[in-house]
This record gives sequence, structure tokens and C-alpha cells, in this order.
Amino acid sequence: MENELLAEIADTYGLSIKQVETIRDTSRSYVLKITATQGSFVLKRMHMDTRRLQFMLETEDFLRNRGIHIPMVYQTKENKKYVAYTGHLYVLQEWICAHSYPLVSVEKAVKLAEILGRMHELSKVFYSSHGILRFGGAKWVQEYDEALHFLGSWKSKQEDVEEPWRKAVLTYIDFYMRTGEYVKEHINACYTAGGEVHAQVVLSHHDFHMQNILMDPSGDVYIIDWEFVRFDLPSRDVNRLLYAMIKKSKTWNHRAFVTVMRAYLQMNPLSKHEMKLLYLDLAFPHNLCRNLIWGKFRGMTENQTHDLLQKEAAKTEFMIELYHSQS
Repeated sequence: MENELLAEIADTYGLSIKQVETIRDTSRSYVLKITATQGSFVLKRMHMDTRRLQFMLETEDFLRNRGIHIPMVYQTKENKKYVAYTGHLYVLQEWICAHSYPLVSVEKAVKLAEILGRMHELSKVFYSSHGILRFGGAKWVQEYDEALHFLGSWKSKQEDVEEPWRKAVLTYIDFYMRTGEYVKEHINACYTAGGEVHAQVVLSHHDFHMQNILMDPSGDVYIIDWEFVRFDLPSRDVNRLLYAMIKKSKTWNHRAFVTVMRAYLQMNPLSKHEMKLLYLDLAFPHNLCRNLIWGKFRGMTENQTHDLLQKEAAKTEFMIELYHSQS
């Protein structure tokens, strides 16, 4: 199968392939590094329909042309940006010689916040010819309902647990569920009034974690893996940046958050109303749900799980305080 695919790619793009390395091969991701006479490339199988892929490629083009570093997508000999083969869609991208972004200081977080803010600000004038793929605050209540149902269901199945990480989660889950209900109750009224939208959506990467942010030897920062991009409010990307900071820190650092948000807001100013939305959504237990769904707590000790959940809880309480301060 792989040899036939590579033969198709070589013919479609006019490549003389010399070497192939599998980067990822899972049910959700299939990525190859291709070394050819013409250079090095990344071949990705895209788990989406054609319209969704065209939206993603259009998004990347828009931001890339405005200075956001995103790997180049190569066209076929017939000037198409993707290949359909045996029922799957494939994209050939530029290989970036880089490593995961080193989030080792507040200064490094500030640099990312500036890039993220600039990306969000630029995207406010983006229009897709492939339709509006929007999530946004209008559907947050439905998402909150689903997440809270998941947490309640997970909790109900934890009788006579032995695994240490499960015990740690059970210590905090009521707090997170109460907070989630509070956020859900307030978000609808905060998002709309009299049927009018009071917040502007941006292009949200929606998978803005450090493995998707690369830095090359010259210090340029690249954002990769745009498969989940959509119109949404800024908090979803901001949350992933904050979570990366939390994992690196010993305690929740509200001063670092203020510094990082100041840098973001210099690039993408938000109204008072939009700030209320941001604080509310940052208080919702998105990260707890994600960690449970993807098994991120497995392998962690009880103390490690406790420390992470404690930092998240402190962040949550701080966001609720900031929300009230905007009232």
C-alpha cells in the first residue's frame, strides 16, 4: 500500500524519491517524511472531507501571506494543492528543520502570545470561499453540556478505584463540575443580548499546543497541523497556551498570566464584553475533560495528578474573579 501511494505521489508531484521515514502512523494521523532529489517534504493524510480541507488550505494561505510562519503546501503538476488516492486526501508540505517550541520562561510565553494575538487580529477580515465553518460561543453551551455529562458519567463509574491518579481526580471533580455549571449558566447571557452577537470570532487553530509550534535555528516560529482550524472566540487557543505554561510551572502564577495576556491584547485588543467571555471559557474544565478522554493521567502518580489539578483549580478561581471584576 505504501509503495503504491509513494509511486502515485512521485508521479503527481514530479518527485524522485530517495528515502521515506514514517513520522506517525495511527488511526488519527498518518505522516511521512519524504527525502527526494528535489528536497525534503512532509506527506500527510487528511482525515476530513474536501470542503473542510479547502477551508484549511485557504486559511493557511491567508495567514502565511500575512507573515505567520506556516509550512508551504506544494502543488501537483496539475496545480492542485492535494491528492485524492484510494478514498483518502493527501497534502505535500514543506519540511521544516525545527524543534518543539521551548516554553522555558515567561518571555518565551510572551513571544507566543504576541504571535497568537497577531494571528487572531489578522484573521478578523478573513473570508472563506468555501463557506463559514463556525463553532464559536453560540454553540458553547451545547459543548459544555456534553463535557459535563461526560464528567458525570466518568465519576459514576469510579467505584472502588485503585489507581492513584483516579483518586486524585475524584478529589477535584466536584469542584470542576460545579464551576462548569456556573460557566454554562453565565455564557449564554454573556454571549448574546437581544439576539445580537456581541463578540467577534477569529480563526482559531484549536490545537495550539507545543508539539504544533516549532522553532527553527534562526528563531522563526512555525505553527503546524491546522486540521482543526475554525471560526471561534480567542479563548480556545489562549487556553492551550496557558495549559502549557501550567504544566511547566510549580504553581499557578497569576502575574505570568497578566503579563502574557497584556502581550496578547497589544496585538489583538478585546472589548470588555469579549474579555468576560474569555475569562468564563478559561474557567471551564476543558483540560480535565481532554486529559480524561485521551488518557493523559495514566502513568502519572497521585501526587503528579494532584499538583496538576491544583494548579488548574487555582487558575479557574482566578478566571472567575477576573470575570466578576469586568461586571
